[in-house]
Amino acid sequence: MALIQVENLTKDYQTGKNKFHALRGVSFQVEKGEFVAITGKSGCGKSTLLNILGGMDRQTQGNYFFEGLDVSGLKNKALAHFRNRKIGFVFQSFYLAGEMDAAHNVALPMGYGGVRAAQRKRRAAELLAEVGLYDKQKSKPSQLSGGEQQRVAIARAISNSPGVLLADEPTGNLDHENGIQVMELLRRLNGEGLTIVMVTHDLELAGQTDRLIRMQDGQIVS
Repeated sequence: MALIQVENLTKDYQTGKNKFHALRGVSFQVEKGEFVAITGKSGCGKSTLLNILGGMDRQTQGNYFFEGLDVSGLKNKALAHFRNRKIGFVFQSFYLAGEMDAAHNVALPMGYGGVRAAQRKRRAAELLAEVGLYDKQKSKPSQLSGGEQQRVAIARAISNSPGVLLADEPTGNLDHENGIQVMELLRRLNGEGLTIVMVTHDLELAGQTDRLIRMQDGQIVS
């Protein structure tokens, strides 16, 4: 059974009298342990697709199965639980809580998941060590470089041991050197068994993954 199976997904947006077709019958699957890149020009639907995979948006039509679970049929509370337990999300803009230090940012999803405080603290320290930031536990985002902030965001995304990490342009706000470091971290995590689906416009980065899905005008073209 594929980890992710998507069948004929469509997503329409109504703007006044006009309807915009963001996704037009998208079908594909992702196997456990794969590192898949989704590429295409801006507006092709790749981020819309990632948001549906992450349970942050719902498709207009079609089916989405995760480990055989019909995500399309989940009610809002069950969908929120699915996001917290099964999905890790990394964004281009980090979205760290500015008032919290690195350790508390990493621990945040575990709190929503009901993990006890002592265990959250211990795991946050372990994860920050894994991404090379053990000595930055007490640093706030404003005290970290862009690359360090993204590594904190990745540690946060995997804190609940998700089934898949969804990365939306994870190097988009980084310089070349920091982008290389973040990509090396993602490849290492994938080598340890983490399934990753990454949206990127950077074909050089996409070429470092197991498989490339190219989108155009809301459809998969290769």
